[in-house]
Amino acid sequence: MFSLDDPLIKRVGAVLKTVDMCDDSHIPKREGQRPATVLMPLVKRDEWKVLLTRRPMHMPTHPGQISFPGGRTEPGETPCEGALRETHEEVGVVASDVHLLGRLPSFNAVSEFRVTPFVGVLNPSAKIIPCASEVEETIEIPFGFFMNAQNHVSRKVEFEGAVHQLYDMPWPNTDKPTWHVWGMTAMMMYRLFQRMDT
Repeated sequence: MFSLDDPLIKRVGAVLKTVDMCDDSHIPKREGQRPATVLMPLVKRDEWKVLLTRRPMHMPTHPGQISFPGGRTEPGETPCEGALRETHEEVGVVASDVHLLGRLPSFNAVSEFRVTPFVGVLNPSAKIIPCASEVEETIEIPFGFFMNAQNHVSRKVEFEGAVHQLYDMPWPNTDKPTWHVWGMTAMMMYRLFQRMDT
């Protein structure tokens, strides 16, 4: 059962772009760039939480990194179809157990991908079965943690000739974090925070 009448979920949905891609903003803009999609899954437990994955240490890229389910969009797929397929492949959640609320604007990742992030609500009774080759474990962190500016640790990086302000989100605190959410995952959470905070 989805908690779509929840005030928080209504607020999240109100700040997102529509699920349907009515423009070409998700299409790669530079040579060699490939399209990718991710899903930011929200699930109601004792409180609203964000489902994340930890990549295995044997992965050739970003070993051990905390991330959302997602990956390369396959030829012939729409971005939302890609996000739902990757979610099923990585954590076992079937499309019928996901209600897509909308999406954040597509962006150029530091890697060769142009990424389109979707936000969706999971059925709390959905079976979560991590794919052992891609996911070491799944993690659920309170949504409210990411929406609190006190939990954002600023950091500057240079990308495409410009200096960018990023924010790391070590959970539950900076002194002894159990999980360190950073990079593209933290950036997407911060972009949602910005929209929620206005």
